[in-house]
Amino acid sequence: MRDRLLALIAGLLFPLAFAPYDLWPLLLVSIGASFWSLRHAPSAREAMLRGWLYGLGMFGFGVSWVHVSMHDYGFVPLWMAIPFTALFAAFLALFNGLAFYASWRLGRAALAFAGCWLLIDWFRGWFLTGFPWLYAGYALIDTPFAPLAPIGGVWLLTLTAVLLASCAVQCRTAGTPRLTSLAVISLLGVITAASHFVQFTQATGQNQKVALVQGNIPQDLKWQTSMRSRTREIYHELTSHIPDGHLVIWPESALTELYQAITPFVESEGKALAERGGGFITGVPWRTLSDSGVTYYNSIASIPLDDGQGHERVYHKQKLVPFGEYVPLQSLIRGLIPFFDMPMSSFTPGDPQQPNLTAMGHTIAPFICYEILYPELVAQRSHDADALITISNDAWFGTSAGPLQHFQMARMRALETGRWLLRGTNNGVTAVIDHHGKVVDELPQFTRDVLYSHYQPRAGVTPFMATGVWPWLLVSGLLILAGWTLRMKSLT
Repeated sequence: MRDRLLALIAGLLFPLAFAPYDLWPLLLVSIGASFWSLRHAPSAREAMLRGWLYGLGMFGFGVSWVHVSMHDYGFVPLWMAIPFTALFAAFLALFNGLAFYASWRLGRAALAFAGCWLLIDWFRGWFLTGFPWLYAGYALIDTPFAPLAPIGGVWLLTLTAVLLASCAVQCRTAGTPRLTSLAVISLLGVITAASHFVQFTQATGQNQKVALVQGNIPQDLKWQTSMRSRTREIYHELTSHIPDGHLVIWPESALTELYQAITPFVESEGKALAERGGGFITGVPWRTLSDSGVTYYNSIASIPLDDGQGHERVYHKQKLVPFGEYVPLQSLIRGLIPFFDMPMSSFTPGDPQQPNLTAMGHTIAPFICYEILYPELVAQRSHDADALITISNDAWFGTSAGPLQHFQMARMRALETGRWLLRGTNNGVTAVIDHHGKVVDELPQFTRDVLYSHYQPRAGVTPFMATGVWPWLLVSGLLILAGWTLRMKSLT
């Protein structure tokens, strides 16, 4: 019972390492305590239970903000929203249970534990479109380990965190396990130190001025038809005062009307900015008509839409949020509760082969809200880009930790790709992040304002952009094999 309670408490400590708390040493404490609990499990079944309890604490606390969107904006009663969120956390915790089960079966060694952890994390981010939230590596973005990100992305940072914590616990064991753990800790220290002296991308051209407009329109009013005219007025007024020569960015669904319904307004805004030497990028819902019917997209467009060569400068979101932008098994569950019928929950994913956007002579890799959480997607689309842009509407999660966790994860993408990231949101956090993942400028949350800043175009390819996650999945497999081999030798 004591060790089960330890696993649960360790899981509850895990989210405290992330924004907005940023107590990153607790990450190592949490992982180390969970590994200690695993090592003392008398059976694989008990190890799985302890892993599930650890995940229950981690996700029960770490994603508790889900109930805010369900209750405040999905019109689900609180007595239903909280149990639904608890069920979601309990489901996610199964992944941790699986990792602990596999680790126990493989001999309860630190190397195998780290390998299983990373493989299960990757699987969680892929299964059923994935939920790539709260990877351990994100908590290390403001630590001396951060320069590892361009080499192996958040995956290498996650592997580093788990290896350090579990090897530190294993150092209490005499003999080969202790020597192995000390060797791994020393090797990680050397690699981390060396990573501080390597630069993979370089500046190209002059700094570009940028203005990110934060409309701060309340979520409970945003989708009302009576608010459409006022929304256009708010964004027009904020934009009209922006000086010449700025790239102006409006956030995700800044305008809740379809582009095809308000084309004259959007194009006139773009034309006015172009005449002043600027550029214009905005989030806007999109509609296409074909023989198969009507299709709706969550999109981001560079205005004027025509690039002068007959191509539309628009990107349709690929990674959609379940229940927020599409409803799985909608023929069965639509109408059961209001949460399954939220505004704009019938989008279609965009084509993976879409080109990046261009604006003011630069190529910009676009990502809408949830997409910025997918490391491989961002890495793949960034090769020919001078900078990254992500637009979002985190108002769905109110004043909870959700938007700040989202912002922290977005910063990692800048670090992984060695590119500046421009982040425009409806109510925060609107910010400009440099190629080291550091915040250059930002607006306070829940304010209506314009963020004036700049970004530096950059070129080059980081190792992570070139290889993605696959080398680290291979390393995880090798760690599992090494852990198993050392275990077998200790038994002979």
